[in-house]
Amino acid sequence: MITTATLFQWVELKQDVPNSSVKKGDKGVVLSHLQPTKHQPEAGYTVEVFQKGETLDVISVPISWVNPLPEIWGKG
Repeated sequence: MITTATLFQWVELKQDVPNSSVKKGDKGVVLSHLQPTKHQPEAGYTVEVFQKGETLDVISVPISWVNPLPEIWGKG
């Protein structure tokens, strides 16, 4: 079962992202939800990935590629 994340929730990547410096274990914040398309049948997220407090990349990945974390950006 896939657990979905809310906007601005932190997530951790479950695998390396092709054509990006984003690797398994990197963490980012969900910026938007993406609907399935003809070419990508699984819904997804646009995620801003951070490394040492700086933006590493902004990526679009299927929901199954991330593990939602309990933290929400800007809260706490």
